[in-house]
Amino acid sequence: MNKGAAYWMDLRHFNDEDPIFLAQVQRGITNFVKILTGKDIPVEYATSGDSMTDGETVYIASNLREDTIDYTVGLALHEASHVLLTDFAYLNKERGKVLETKWNIPKEDIDNVFTLINFVEDKRVDHYVYSTAPGYQFYYEELYRKSFYNQIVDDNLKTENFTTPTWDAYFFRIINIFNRNSDLNKLPGLEEVRNLLAYNQINKLKSTQDSIKTAVEIYDIIKQYIQEEDEKEDGEDKPLNNQEYKTREQVERQKNFINSQYRKKRVHKKVKEQVNKLANSDTKINNYSLTQNTSIPTLITKNWEEYFTGPFGHNEEAVNKGLFLGKQLLKKLRVRNTVKKDIFENQKKGKLNSSKLYQAPFSENLFYRIEKEDYKNTFIHISLDLSGSMRGEKLTQTIQTAIAIAYAACNIKGFDVEISLRGTIDPNKSKSMHSSNQVPVLAYAFNSKKDSIKKLQRFKKIITCGMTPEGICLDQIRKDLPSPSYYQEVYLVNISDGLPNISSASYSFSTAINHTAKVVNEYKKDNIGLLSYFIHDTWDKTQKAEGTFKTMYGKSARYIDINNVSLVANTINSLLLSNTIKVY
Repeated sequence: MNKGAAYWMDLRHFNDEDPIFLAQVQRGITNFVKILTGKDIPVEYATSGDSMTDGETVYIASNLREDTIDYTVGLALHEASHVLLTDFAYLNKERGKVLETKWNIPKEDIDNVFTLINFVEDKRVDHYVYSTAPGYQFYYEELYRKSFYNQIVDDNLKTENFTTPTWDAYFFRIINIFNRNSDLNKLPGLEEVRNLLAYNQINKLKSTQDSIKTAVEIYDIIKQYIQEEDEKEDGEDKPLNNQEYKTREQVERQKNFINSQYRKKRVHKKVKEQVNKLANSDTKINNYSLTQNTSIPTLITKNWEEYFTGPFGHNEEAVNKGLFLGKQLLKKLRVRNTVKKDIFENQKKGKLNSSKLYQAPFSENLFYRIEKEDYKNTFIHISLDLSGSMRGEKLTQTIQTAIAIAYAACNIKGFDVEISLRGTIDPNKSKSMHSSNQVPVLAYAFNSKKDSIKKLQRFKKIITCGMTPEGICLDQIRKDLPSPSYYQEVYLVNISDGLPNISSASYSFSTAINHTAKVVNEYKKDNIGLLSYFIHDTWDKTQKAEGTFKTMYGKSARYIDINNVSLVANTINSLLLSNTIKVY
C-alpha cells in the first residue's frame, strides 16, 4: 500500500468511473489543499480544457490508479500553491504589451519568455511549500519524478543532443538543470542561469513580479546565443527517428506542464455534478468496516432530498394529518411544560416559615420543605426504513406518525426529536434499486433543535429508495447520539417493514441480521432505549419474519400492522409523561 495516501482512503478498490470513489478522492485532496494553504480552495475534476488552475479552482484528472494517486495529490498541491501565491492578474497583464514596453522583449519572443516566467514561478511556489510544509515533500517528489525524471531525459542530458543553442535546446537544458546528469557546459550561459536559480536566489523571490524579473534576466543571458533552428531540409520537414521523436515529445510535455497545459483525463459533466454533490460539506462517505478485510462505502448526508424525494407531493395528505395528530399529542403532553411542586409544612428542618414565628414558644416544627418534580429531558431519534417495500400505505402511516411526534417536540420544553431516513442507491444508476452495486444511505432529515415546523412540509415529496441497510445505518446513528444521563433519556425509535439486506455478498440476509443484532446490543451497552416496530400488511405477516425481527431487537420489539402505527405515538406519549426526576 502506498505510504502517502493510504490513510485517507482504501487503495485496494480503485475505480475511476465510480462517483463515490471519485468523491472520496476529491474530498481527501481538498483536505490536503486546505491544510497546506489554510484556505477553502475548491478541488474539482477537469471536464474541459487543459488548464491546471484558473487561479481560483484546482482541477484534477479522473484517471486515478494506485500508482498515480500520490502524483495526483502532488499536482493538486502544486496548483493550490499557485492559487495561494501567484498573482494571476499581474501575470496575465505581463503576457501582453507590458513585456514589450517595460522589458523590451521582442514580440516574437514573448511566448518563450512567458515559459521562462512560469518555470521560475514554479520554483518559487514549490520552494515555499518545501520550506513551510515539509510533510508534503513526498507528494512533490512523486510529481517531479513522474513529470521530469525519466530515462529519456537522463540519457539525452549526457549526449550531444540539444547542444545547438536554439530555444528548444535551452528549454530542455534549463527545465532539467537540477537533474543529476545536467552538464552546464553543453550550452553557453547555463552556469549563469544555474546561479540565478540557486537555492539562495529562489529564496529571495517574494512575489510573481520577482519571478518575472528573474525570468527576464535568464532571457537576457541566453538571447545573445540563440540561433535559428534549421528544421527543414530541401524545403521539407526533417524526418525524426524514433528516439528523437520520444525525446521531443518528452520536452514538449515538460513545457506543457510548466505552462499549465498538462492535459487531464476528463469526466462527463453529469458525473462531475454527481461527484460534487457527494463531496459537499453536507455529505460524508464512510467505509463502514464489517470485518478486517471487508468494508462497505456508506453515504451519511444532510442533503436528504437528493436521495429520498421525488417531483410530486403524493404524501401531502399524510403530512397534514400528521400535523393534526401532532396538535392532539401536544395537548396531552403540555403538562411537561410545568413543574410539579409539593410543600411540606411543620418540618423540623428546612426553610423557616416566618408566618409561624408566633408558635415559637410552643412548637419546634417551624420549618417547611419544598419538593419539585420535573420531567427528564428526552431525546428521541426516529429512524425510518425507506426501502422499496415501504411504499404505499406503510409509508403514509409512517410519515403521519413521525410528523406528529416531531410537531409535539417543537412545542414542548425538554423534548427533542431527530428524524433520519435510510435506504440504498446505485451511484452509477441514480435511484435504481435493481443493481448489484447498492450503497447504503443514511440521511438526516429533521432535528427539532435546529429546524422549524415548516420543514416538515418537505416530507410530502418523500419516496422510497432501494434496499434495507439496517445495522450499518443504525450503528452510525448510535455514534452520533447524545449520551444519556440522570437528566436526559435517549431513545431510538426504529420503524421498518423488512429484514436487513443489500445487494452485496458482504451484507446478505444472514450476515445483515447477525450484524444488526450486534449493533442493537451496543445500544443496550450505551444505555440507549430502543423501541423497534415492524410494520406489516395483513398478507405479509409470517412467523419467520416475526421471529427474526425479535432476534435482532429483543423481546420488546413490536410487530404491528399498518392500522396500528399510531401505537408508536401512544407509546412515546406514555413514556414522556412517566420519566420524572426530583429537582432542587
